[in-house]
Amino acid sequence: MIRCYGATHTGRRRPNNEDGFALLPEHHAAVVADGMGGAQCGEVGSSITLSAVSAYLAAPAAGFTPSELAVAAIEFANREVLAAARVRSECEGMGSTIVLAVWSLPHVVLANVGDSRAYLFRSGELRQLSYDQSFANELRVQLGIGEDSLRGMPNQHVLTMAVGTFDRVLVRTHLERLEPGDRILLCSDGLYRPVDDWTLNQILAAGGSLQEQVSRLIDCANEYGGPDNVTAVLMEYEGS
Repeated sequence: MIRCYGATHTGRRRPNNEDGFALLPEHHAAVVADGMGGAQCGEVGSSITLSAVSAYLAAPAAGFTPSELAVAAIEFANREVLAAARVRSECEGMGSTIVLAVWSLPHVVLANVGDSRAYLFRSGELRQLSYDQSFANELRVQLGIGEDSLRGMPNQHVLTMAVGTFDRVLVRTHLERLEPGDRILLCSDGLYRPVDDWTLNQILAAGGSLQEQVSRLIDCANEYGGPDNVTAVLMEYEGS
């Protein structure tokens, strides 16, 4: 069984919240989305993404593995965001990141587009499972450029992929076999940018209920300046 809890907050510097999340235990899934597009269209982008993924998971194509299902759901969301932008000229260029967990226990598939993240917390240690589709990370992975060279680089957080920005979307996936007591954290960049991985690890290692830990994570992001909307979903695998 997996238990889930999530929350989102506008942060301390943004006038509105373009993040969103959905807990879908009936479909064995949870998802976080972070919209982009300016004005109100960031909210529109993330909202359409969440609604489309939820709708697809409610009536999926037959015979898919969890990995195939996660990818197909995100591809459907990509088409829906693109279609909405075509009929709403003010929202041209809108999009969203997404990180989606789909489970068939004891396995969970983490699928992402953009830079919203999935982490695994196991035995006191935090490990990132998702792949950041950002300019800096692509330079790091594809060209081997080191952290010292990347530090301070302009445009390092620019996304190389997002839902709704290309006709075809590249979805990154990771399959993990869960162990009892494992916790999975899904979050927007409004959490992990101001709060480093060491601090995230310390908060999760301190224990407490899912609700208490999510509240502490969001509070910490706001204590560190709250520069962006912040969303966190925490999942715990309790075993068979």
